[in-house]
Amino acid sequence: MTKLNNKKGLNIAQINKINLNSDSYKRVLEVIQARVKNGQKTFVVTPNPEFIVFSQKNPWFAFILNQADIAIPDGIGLVWASRILQTKPVIEQRISGTDLMDDLCRLAAKKGWRIFLLGGQPSGIAQKTLKSLSQRYPGLKGKTDPGPQSLNLESIKKGNLEMQKLVAKINQNKTDLLFVAFSMGKQEKFIFENWPLLKVKVAIGIGGAFDYLSGEVKRPPKWVQNLGFEWFYRLFKQLWRFKRQINVFKFGFWVLKKRLLGQTK
Repeated sequence: MTKLNNKKGLNIAQINKINLNSDSYKRVLEVIQARVKNGQKTFVVTPNPEFIVFSQKNPWFAFILNQADIAIPDGIGLVWASRILQTKPVIEQRISGTDLMDDLCRLAAKKGWRIFLLGGQPSGIAQKTLKSLSQRYPGLKGKTDPGPQSLNLESIKKGNLEMQKLVAKINQNKTDLLFVAFSMGKQEKFIFENWPLLKVKVAIGIGGAFDYLSGEVKRPPKWVQNLGFEWFYRLFKQLWRFKRQINVFKFGFWVLKKRLLGQTK
């Protein structure tokens, strides 16, 4: 259950055999900047408890998560689980994928990196996100593409013509930072399947970050974020997420069961 490891200059803890970076947000951001400067391609994933539950039933997803260069713990449930299960090292801090994207776009405007926002259906949310970020960070350069209106896991293949066109658009933009919002599983598979073809420096599956950064969905107050209840706030605002959030409770029961059985190693 626990593991001490080091990958890409960051410390790693394991929860259900999924590698998760246990370093601070500041350290993760420093490592990404250094890798961009050194021309090292970096695949970032943003696991939360829902990812862990999904990976239990889908080994291919667990494999992709562990192939990523950086896996930030984007869920307070992972921090709690790390402490309950006594992982070594312990995950000290939740790292928000939305905050990471925002900071990387701030750096992109400063350093001249080009960004590409892919996905974020319904159509228009990616453009709205880029406009909002550009207003906040003058000089930010990038492109958007909403991606296919209907996308399933089976269609995300290297040889798929639609995927090839998307990769070509990304590369033609001379993209440095790629942010993909296809929803859990689809976004990670798209990056993984096309990784050898993507001429980017950083690629991140970013989930619902476009909703927040565009202003379409208001983020909760800082005190709510600090307590780790951002997921509950979003559920309250978007009740259609209830079915998905059941996985959060499944994850909690799984962690408690492991602890009660003494299976923390």
